[in-house]
Amino acid sequence: MWQTIDLSQYIDSYFIDNQIAKYNLSAWIGGYLEQNDCSTVFLTFLNQSGQIINSSIQIGPVMAVDRGNETQLMFRQAQGPIPIGTRFFNVEVIFSRLIGNTNHAAIDNIAVTVYQ
Repeated sequence: MWQTIDLSQYIDSYFIDNQIAKYNLSAWIGGYLEQNDCSTVFLTFLNQSGQIINSSIQIGPVMAVDRGNETQLMFRQAQGPIPIGTRFFNVEVIFSRLIGNTNHAAIDNIAVTVYQ
């Protein structure tokens, strides 16, 4: 699943282009018992033409060993400056099924906060 956000609704481009604006990407990521089905969140910054600026930011996956082979969600986050020229960002979640017919990956409360 994915969503593209137009930053002009939330922050003036002056703050982005003068390296004042920052982001915080967070989510609760997890899975089921000893299964390694997993999810990963990617944050990609885009310029006015929709071209990618720099590389994507990633949080996750959270594997079974990270969870102690228990069913649970674990908090993950990344933060940093918004790259100069960014006008949009794309948030994408990839669910990966590693075994069986059902994906037991879990994710909740995905958030991107933009601040100065």
